[in-house]
Amino acid sequence: MNPEKSHLHPSKQKRQFAGCVELIPLHPVCIEFIDSHCLWGFPMAHLADLVFEKNPEHHGNKTLPPDQLVLQYRRHKVIIKGWRLELLAGPLIAGRVARVHAEKHLGPLMIEEAWVSEIHVVPIGNPGLPATPVEIPIKKP
Repeated sequence: MNPEKSHLHPSKQKRQFAGCVELIPLHPVCIEFIDSHCLWGFPMAHLADLVFEKNPEHHGNKTLPPDQLVLQYRRHKVIIKGWRLELLAGPLIAGRVARVHAEKHLGPLMIEEAWVSEIHVVPIGNPGLPATPVEIPIKKP
């Protein structure tokens, strides 16, 4: 041990890793989709399919988003519309996206970033699920 460094004030010493175990930050388990009405959360491991395509509503209209990204989960389909959405595919597949937020009004555009203008979450019909929520009666003692 260097005696010169041991006499430094604690605020001036550079603290190194001093334990036996160093923890890394947890990877998110769910991905959040936030639109103007709701926050949706889906487990990242439940992403079954991802399709990047042209927005069928675009038709050359420069004010509408040209890209569409469709994410298929077990019971829902998430439709994302925006610009440069192909940049989301790799991070989505790698499980690195924790949150996707729809922003209607264009702000400062970053050329290397995707811009999401719309998020639509559509339930997928499943004949095994009831059409209405099942109420569980609560018995009072």
